[in-house]
Amino acid sequence: MKSSAKKVELASVDDLFSTEEGRQDAKLEKIQEIPLSELHPFKNHPFKVKDDEAMMETADSVRQ
Repeated sequence: MKSSAKKVELASVDDLFSTEEGRQDAKLEKIQEIPLSELHPFKNHPFKVKDDEAMMETADSVRQ
């Protein structure tokens, strides 16, 4: 006889003792402050700033 206990999911203590307002608030988007030291470029990033001649030409044309 196979056990069906693997399929049982129990609610966490936080879920049991939280309010509906708290659960709804947890679903909302929030602003997070991240230290700059934790930010790093990733492969194939579509926006890159290259400090090359083309960038200098662009900056000059904007100044004019």
